[in-house]
Amino acid sequence: MAEGKERALDPLRLCSVGTVRRLLLEHQIRPSKAMGQSFLVNRTVLAKIVQAAELQPDDGAFEVGTGFGTLTAALATQCRQVVSLEKDKRLADIARKLLSPFPNIVVHQTDALTAHWSELLNTHFVARWKFVANLPYAISKPLLMKLLRERHLFADATVTVQREVAQRMVAQAGQDNYSILSVAVQLYADARIVATVSPTSFYPEPEVWSAVVKLTFLPAPRVPVADERFFFRVAEAVLAHRRKTVANALHHRLGVPKERASQILRDCGIDPERRGETLMLTELAQLTERLRG
Repeated sequence: MAEGKERALDPLRLCSVGTVRRLLLEHQIRPSKAMGQSFLVNRTVLAKIVQAAELQPDDGAFEVGTGFGTLTAALATQCRQVVSLEKDKRLADIARKLLSPFPNIVVHQTDALTAHWSELLNTHFVARWKFVANLPYAISKPLLMKLLRERHLFADATVTVQREVAQRMVAQAGQDNYSILSVAVQLYADARIVATVSPTSFYPEPEVWSAVVKLTFLPAPRVPVADERFFFRVAEAVLAHRRKTVANALHHRLGVPKERASQILRDCGIDPERRGETLMLTELAQLTERLRG
């Protein structure tokens, strides 16, 4: 067996600064800042991600951002099938060669934001799918929102994101980093930060710390919402301008007359002078229903 393939058989050998540097030099690749390309080189962090995923032998793992296949290979040792997406054609081609000793890995060269995830998964037969990925930082928020929309495909998700994004995911109403992402995550999942990750865990080193977050999807939204699209329009309206009162936010973002907005809020038991970031999930849901009526 070729030396490259022997090296690829051990995921830990892929997870090192030396290996990443060699591969970048060998293939004349300069990591793209625009695409947020940083490669995991910390074996302890790799182990924490795999442990948090809690994969069983009959499970399937779905990954976004193959890179050189470090996490991909580690997942393949734990489950029946790994489906991994990589937008960069150069990396996808290299990963396919490095991961060729693993018959249970399929690497698709495609954009995760536009790909039809269900079509990529339906050709494989596994007990359940789990989403496990070091998300490209440049598109982490839209990817997370797509993941939440496609949550029915997965039992849970383990994602590595910027620490600031992780804090938003778990933020509660009234906290400074409470955002539309916080609301979306709370509506559909239980979330917890599993580990924080220093910049030195990646090569090239990003300028920020990262965090591993575990999402366990709920069987139904945490609060009943008849029109989820309108719910998020309302939530985004009241959270977009943190200094505005809820009544003013509804007026400026949704065109609701101030008097009507104030009356609806009072009917919901919400002070019209409150700030949007103080509204809890139940209050946002109640407000949405009143505005629909």
